[in-house]
Amino acid sequence: MKRIVAAALLAATSCAVGPRYQRPEVPVPPAYFNVPAGPDASSIADIPWWEMFRDEALQGLIREAIANNQDLRLATARVEESRALLGIARADFYPQVGLSAGGTYGQQTAKAYPGYGAIGPSGVWGANVGVSWEIDLWGKIRNASDAAKASLLATEEGRRGTLITLVADVAQAYFELRELDMELEIAKRNTATRQGTLDLFEKRANGGIGNDLEVNQARADLAVTAAAIPQAEKLIVLKENQISLLLGRPPAPVPRATGGNLPRPPPLPVGVPAALLERRPDVRGAEDNVMAATSAVGVAVANRLPSLSLQGLIGLSGPQLPSMFSGNGFVWNVGGGLLAPIFQGGRLLSEQEAAEARLDQTVAVYRQTVLNAYSEVSGAAVSVVKSGQIRTEQEKQVTAALAAERLARLRYEGGVSSYLDVLDAQRSSFNAELQLAQTSRDETVSAVQLYRALGGGWQEAPPAPAPKKD
Repeated sequence: MKRIVAAALLAATSCAVGPRYQRPEVPVPPAYFNVPAGPDASSIADIPWWEMFRDEALQGLIREAIANNQDLRLATARVEESRALLGIARADFYPQVGLSAGGTYGQQTAKAYPGYGAIGPSGVWGANVGVSWEIDLWGKIRNASDAAKASLLATEEGRRGTLITLVADVAQAYFELRELDMELEIAKRNTATRQGTLDLFEKRANGGIGNDLEVNQARADLAVTAAAIPQAEKLIVLKENQISLLLGRPPAPVPRATGGNLPRPPPLPVGVPAALLERRPDVRGAEDNVMAATSAVGVAVANRLPSLSLQGLIGLSGPQLPSMFSGNGFVWNVGGGLLAPIFQGGRLLSEQEAAEARLDQTVAVYRQTVLNAYSEVSGAAVSVVKSGQIRTEQEKQVTAALAAERLARLRYEGGVSSYLDVLDAQRSSFNAELQLAQTSRDETVSAVQLYRALGGGWQEAPPAPAPKKD
């Protein structure tokens, strides 16, 4: 018994072989490239998605996507699998106990066999409880458990990353859909205007004032804007199909806010780069993979060292069932074993080298993930700022182009200018309106991408509303 206690104490104080985990070194800039530093370390990533996106229709779509998206369900199932694998790894910390029971009855030697006397049939009956326990001398079991835990954390971060991507994808597709609605409305409004111009030219031609050249020019210009209508309608259906897929449902119309331009994003603080390492799920998951690979090297090293195991058995045995429960039927034994690998053709050394190579791979992936995160934040932040500046100038362009179109029409009706001035002004205003709608989309989508790049949007659902007081 003292030896068993000593072995247990040895297991509790065993030293884990292999490398100790250290976060890989990656240069951390004081601020994001070409992004003005904010007054503090606050970031829009700390804002829940239902506060970031205040459009009620969009909030409903995001809730539906979180509930039904198949990629998110797949990521959730992977988390459950990793949690079960962690339970398997941790089971080796404990003794393995098993129950066996059985009996045999029969002739042990042949009655007529020379040199043996006649022995009648006999039986052996028994029931035993067996215990086996591998002592964790070198931390192999501990490292295996740590590796499984780190893999679980990486899988959980993978699910969180899937959630963030899903929220951002739904929001981006929604704003792109609304921009297509704007393009459709612009095309319909300009088509109506072109139709009025064509009617005017035909009326003048029929009155002998105009000519067929200007009528055909107006008819061709009308066809350009009219063709933009089915083009926008096609893109709207395709975008609705994309959103339906994100929502985990068959293609169907997508509810959304109607009318008006896309909202301009408010000032978006980005925080400091150092906080990104603790917030972005892909960075955190890549670090968890480095932890898992580090522990896996410890397992490979321990496999090359001797292993110690304890075995024990306690039970009942006898030639007949009643005799099992007599004083002579009690049996037990306790033992131990030491197993040391001597020669396996270099297998264990190669396994260790492979584990070390996998560790190097995870370190490289982690560093690349961090650098990519910095790049994404910088690019999205710059896109938000510059798209906003472009939008401001294009709003001025649209105002001027619409005013020029009205003046050109008045001058034409007054006989001061030619029909070409009217057509050119209409084309300029139509293109300017389309460009403004697309730039508004780019600015809003860039804000969504910045929110995702900073690791925002991982919260699954808003808090339940407080009950109303009577």
